[in-house]
Amino acid sequence: MRRHAITLALVVFAVSAPLQAEEPTETQEATDEADTSEFVGRYNGNSFETAMGMIIREDGTFAWGVSVGALDMRAQGSWRQDGDVIILTSDPVPVEPEFGWSGYENVPGGPLIKVVWATNGEPFQYASVKLTCRNGAELYDQVYAEGWSPPEGECDEPVTAVLTQSIHNVTSETYDIADRFNPGEGGTVRFEFRPNDMGVADFSGLIGHLEDGVLSLHGAEWPLELRKVAPQ
Repeated sequence: MRRHAITLALVVFAVSAPLQAEEPTETQEATDEADTSEFVGRYNGNSFETAMGMIIREDGTFAWGVSVGALDMRAQGSWRQDGDVIILTSDPVPVEPEFGWSGYENVPGGPLIKVVWATNGEPFQYASVKLTCRNGAELYDQVYAEGWSPPEGECDEPVTAVLTQSIHNVTSETYDIADRFNPGEGGTVRFEFRPNDMGVADFSGLIGHLEDGVLSLHGAEWPLELRKVAPQ
């Protein structure tokens, strides 16, 4: 998460930093439309407890970042203008984080559910599990470093499990664990969290409108509005 926060800080810093005069490059000369576009510039989307910034560059690229609470997100890619709007494309297209099946640990007395980082096998402490049981019970709880088991007497036999990581809105498939777990033998079903490009948003297809100095981006998970920063 620290690397994500540093990247975001650079974006926000760039929004507030003075624009620097640069000699035109061959790339800039070849993108006359971008050079003259009213969209080019820096944008500030800060609000209460939220830091957000965006740069739309003359060379046809953009960078965006947001930090709100425990969530740090960023995006980068290219843009093109179509009439009075711009259309964004993430480059490279990010791979979403995901949960995956990892295996079965036949350790009597161990937790029912355990989640680890796919990258190093260390405990993953940011997952929650929804467990369904043969007796119809549905249990939902956080999976800590030591793992998780249902309270005694509340689940006669585990049937399915769904894992979530709410900060980045990651939800696993529904895993059928009835065939992977023998309640008479005990043991632990283990899952792994694959971060992939965690913290990277896919802006492909987002459409931006600029009116009265406010850039509105449509198509994201939440409405995005940023104010254009006047050159200094």
